[in-house]
Amino acid sequence: MANKLLILFCFLMTIFSSKAFAEPREILIENALLQQLHSVIVSSLKDIYKEKYPQFGCSRITLINERVTVKRKDKKASPVDAMHGATFFEITVVICRPNKDNVELILKNDTATAQYYLLSYKIFSSK
Repeated sequence: MANKLLILFCFLMTIFSSKAFAEPREILIENALLQQLHSVIVSSLKDIYKEKYPQFGCSRITLINERVTVKRKDKKASPVDAMHGATFFEITVVICRPNKDNVELILKNDTATAQYYLLSYKIFSSK
């Protein structure tokens, strides 16, 4: 019984220790990316909450997905946002609101200018 508990404890420690404590470099990269996404986060919150000056805090990136557009086999060109075979990203950002709500923003940059825009959002109410 003690051996099983020890094995379970070691297993849980490896899972939580690797994810719970991010390296300083990872934290800096996340902060730099959040700084670059700040304007799209603010404009998204303005649209969602219809506020002139939206307030939020504790922003963090929870998911980054790298996507590649499909390469076309035929020679015909069609108007698309991202070029065929181009890489774009979907980034999920979670922020805290003063009313204790958490807002999950899914941002995407598949446009020709590679600017991020709000794809979708979810509001998780604490009430």
